[in-house]
Amino acid sequence: MSNNSTAIVADLENMRFQYKSELTIYTEKLTDGRLLFAGLQDNGTSIYEHTDLKDKPSFDLTIDGESLYYGWEFNDFASEQDSLGNSTGTLTLTHASKPIQLKVITRCCGFGFFRRSLEIVSLSEDIALSLTNVIPFKGCIWSITDNIADNLRDDTVAPYSIGRFKDLYWANEGNFAWQDVPVNTGIFFNSTFGMSGHSSPFFILRNNINGGYFVCQMGWSSNWKTAFFADYFNDSRLPNKMNLNFEVQPVTPSPARSIAPGERIAAPDVHFGASHVDLDTAIQNLHAYLRQSVLRQVGDGLQPVIYNQAGYMVPGYKQPEMSEAGLIEEVDIAAELGAELFMIDAGWYGNNGQPGTDWGNTTGDWHAADILPNDLIPVYEHARSKGLKCGLWVEIETAGSKSKLAADHPDWFLTKYGSTFPRVLDLSKPEVKDFVESEIVRLVEKYQLDMFRLDYNSSSNEGGFNFKDGWNENTHWRHMEAIYEIFERVGKKFPNLQLENCASGGGRTDIGIVSRFTTTWVSDWFKMPRTVRILNGMSMALPPEFINRSYTPGMEGNMDSHMHVIMMGHPMLCGVAPSLAEASPATMACAKKYIGIYKDFIRTFHRTANVYHHTPVIPGADGTGWAALEYVSEDRRKAVATVFRLINAEEDRYALKFRGLDKGASYRVRIEPEGSEFVVGGYELSRQGLAIELDTALTSQMILLTKAER
Repeated sequence: MSNNSTAIVADLENMRFQYKSELTIYTEKLTDGRLLFAGLQDNGTSIYEHTDLKDKPSFDLTIDGESLYYGWEFNDFASEQDSLGNSTGTLTLTHASKPIQLKVITRCCGFGFFRRSLEIVSLSEDIALSLTNVIPFKGCIWSITDNIADNLRDDTVAPYSIGRFKDLYWANEGNFAWQDVPVNTGIFFNSTFGMSGHSSPFFILRNNINGGYFVCQMGWSSNWKTAFFADYFNDSRLPNKMNLNFEVQPVTPSPARSIAPGERIAAPDVHFGASHVDLDTAIQNLHAYLRQSVLRQVGDGLQPVIYNQAGYMVPGYKQPEMSEAGLIEEVDIAAELGAELFMIDAGWYGNNGQPGTDWGNTTGDWHAADILPNDLIPVYEHARSKGLKCGLWVEIETAGSKSKLAADHPDWFLTKYGSTFPRVLDLSKPEVKDFVESEIVRLVEKYQLDMFRLDYNSSSNEGGFNFKDGWNENTHWRHMEAIYEIFERVGKKFPNLQLENCASGGGRTDIGIVSRFTTTWVSDWFKMPRTVRILNGMSMALPPEFINRSYTPGMEGNMDSHMHVIMMGHPMLCGVAPSLAEASPATMACAKKYIGIYKDFIRTFHRTANVYHHTPVIPGADGTGWAALEYVSEDRRKAVATVFRLINAEEDRYALKFRGLDKGASYRVRIEPEGSEFVVGGYELSRQGLAIELDTALTSQMILLTKAER
């Protein structure tokens, strides 16, 4: 999709720069040695220069413990436009007292969105510099000056709210909620596990007085922080005013990174957009921007239906845990269901056939275990003979305590406080980084993989430390640089390779790592009803086709409802049956039906669909009440919606009023699992809606709509 609604206006005489994306205009100004966040408008009308904000730096950079948000001198400004119509402006600055050059890169990408990058270049000839801290983007929005006291309704209404994922812990990803920003009280949110999740550096700001949304994500897969302050100046002697200050940054113990003489490093990218629209449209603009300018696509972009072998291949059911015969049996189930890619999960490597070992303590030895004497080759040959593509699980950043790699290279592990951190390899060390990349390439080439699944099941918390260039440098920054660089090169070397991101489920769902992969585990919690809330929330931050959802055995709720969840994301199934001989005909028929619906209907418009969140906030510990999601094709000829009755619903009926249909058209409606079909007008579906009646918890209906010909 080409975009011509971007532009850059650089007034070099006044050092004022305006970046335009659709109706959104972001203004910066270099004055008194500071690059200021001068204004952000969401209605297409540019502010006058005399109304620019004059005291709000747009970034902060601390080198050797000294803040460098001021002291900058202009070098150069250049702009260009790419084939998509995205406009990029690069402002080059040099610091007056520190040997630092800074490239401030702002991309206008359409849909009201921008991508902000900072490149930090050392101009030192002989001394390494220390990056203490960086805030790559900060600013101030929504200044209010008119009748503030009255508009605040005597302090009963908070002027601004933040929408975010409020839970930081495993299995609670995507729990979206609004939180008011108290007046003149700063608040912040952060991660602490050494990963970006199980929350995400993603937030939505809402103006509760004058309206509008500001959507922001930072591409950083380690610890992060977002901070907010509603500044209310209410001195009775002067005009009252109010605005909302924000900032987003990576967090790591100092120094985060040493910078060698002449070296160039990049701060995490920040993606942001503003719009004076409803929440659905704000999210749709984000998805459109991400799909066009950020996320990786392989081939036609259609996501394959994945079958994962791990369902029944567990100790106590089949012994040994993994075998060639057992894997081939799983292949046969996958082919019978109509899956398209067969994934071999954890446990295929190392000495897992020996007593007392498990999949976690032999990672690092990426060679087939002795329980697979013929390696994985016969399994993959069988899968390909059945028309299936092939994938492989690898936790490449770790080495288990019983692995040969751990014994041979004890110095390759993360270290802190004088001891080794278990399992976690230190990719800030070049030899470790080179080994990791070479192993990925070797495995892809050896098995001719169609998908490589990266997992990461360790929390390094504040990271480790290495003495480098005279500084006791933290490991997080270089580790993330290594992972990003490795998978950028792997993606280029194997342009048709699907890359699947997983980190103990949803431990790394930020746009930094997701942009280098083609699909992502947003959680490995698949039980109802929380799995619905995970899909519902994470499909705000990411387009749904990038969100992996799975069916696994032993779940609460009926099978149709589980199928409805996974078909609205990127579907994966495992454990549908122990074997074809033991398969339940009803179970197989249900799974095959919904796989067909996904491939023949939903997937035909999935990766360009407009998403409507009828229930953006789902309360409760696991999800209470009702949940409803609606996807509509760009041309509004097709749509799919699912309505779920979760737990503790007070009514047996939910009125689904469609939001994205052509109100002047008629639609053929099909409802699953009941199978009824009828034709009804788009106006009626939008205004009166469909009455969904479900009298028991953990059930659902899927509604498929196709525009009827006149």
